[in-house]
Amino acid sequence: MRSNHLFNKNAKDIDAIIFCEFDVHLGPILKHQYPENYVTKETFESLSVYLIPKPELYGKLITITAFGMKILGYPVSITDAKYQRNQLIFNLCFVFSHFTSTTQYEPIIQKLAHYLIDLEGEMGFISKKDIEPELPNYLVTIRDHLNAYGVCTIRISLSTTIHLKLTKVQTNPRQVEDYHVPILNSNHFNAKNIGQWDLTTQQIYYYIDGVNHVSKIAFLADVDINLAKACIQNLIYYGLVSLVPIFLYSNVYVTTPEIRSLLANPMLRDECLRAVRKDGSIVEPSLKKILQLYSNMCPGMTVKDLCQRFYPHSNGIDEQKLIKFGIMKGIIRRIQKYPILLDEPIDEEPDSYARVSSPTVTQSMIMNRSASSPQSNTSTSHYSKNICTYFDGKHSYDQLCCEFNRTHQEIEEKVEKNPAVVVCWK
Repeated sequence: MRSNHLFNKNAKDIDAIIFCEFDVHLGPILKHQYPENYVTKETFESLSVYLIPKPELYGKLITITAFGMKILGYPVSITDAKYQRNQLIFNLCFVFSHFTSTTQYEPIIQKLAHYLIDLEGEMGFISKKDIEPELPNYLVTIRDHLNAYGVCTIRISLSTTIHLKLTKVQTNPRQVEDYHVPILNSNHFNAKNIGQWDLTTQQIYYYIDGVNHVSKIAFLADVDINLAKACIQNLIYYGLVSLVPIFLYSNVYVTTPEIRSLLANPMLRDECLRAVRKDGSIVEPSLKKILQLYSNMCPGMTVKDLCQRFYPHSNGIDEQKLIKFGIMKGIIRRIQKYPILLDEPIDEEPDSYARVSSPTVTQSMIMNRSASSPQSNTSTSHYSKNICTYFDGKHSYDQLCCEFNRTHQEIEEKVEKNPAVVVCWK
């Protein structure tokens, strides 16, 4: 192999395309490749047992990393009496540098294989000698267009056109915590697809309302908390769900530089006007009032203070929708409270806020606590911890509420009673 396979400057591109087939007389053969002679005869012979594999791997994605290359393929077997030995076996593969991430190419290589299956059934695209010479030309177009534009369209016949498009590889979503509140992204969500989801995701979906936090959703859906987190994280990955903080009228928010986008982006502005409107209000929200509310969000100004000062309902604005929209679009951010224990507690009373894991949490207990977490610990053993051990500047009020099944007010009272505790807002 050539040494430059290890040092490809465009590692994300397709280096080559190869088409392998099983010949009843010669066995596995490398029938076409582009560029020519990219994969040597010796290399192919070493890898042929994987490129034309055993029947157990037919119709499955395979990845081979060897000789400085990564080869992605989808071996296919078509059974029909018209073929010698009643089978046509082939594999069209993309070849990359060995360190390339090929995830985004997997659906394309699978789609190409199914196109070839359909074309072979329709017109003998692979097996007929008078048609088969066209395949190398298509390989050239596929590789060059996908590398240059990320899309490729080829008209094969009057009834068949190949459409290929690279999809963006998503980064792993952030960790889902018990106290996070998932909210559906209406722009990407299609309720018709719910029936195609796994059963656990279907269970938790009905409790994702932008109000319930993860721990509460798991409790209401009767699902293990860790399983619920995994499902929500998967929904975030596909852009169906976003995470927002628990909404309370005691919350404090501040604006970010993104607030300027409400003026600069007409589409965002129109979306905002629709999203924040109070249900049933005859008054249409105005951009001026929305900007007034956002711009007055600052340290020390709670949502309750904001409502008492500007009366958003009288202007057709739902403050909860306003906050959620601002968080999801990055226009505002939440300032959280983090208690810090500076010294040992003075005359500390027995801790009535010990963290206890109990399977006997009642429905009324969870419904009456807007920031509580009945499933903060899935262990069945009972144990207690002094809440002050969590006053380390790393645990917010939201997290403490879920960990100890307490309201913000109860945490606040605990903090205020202890003169050795200070609160950091960040």
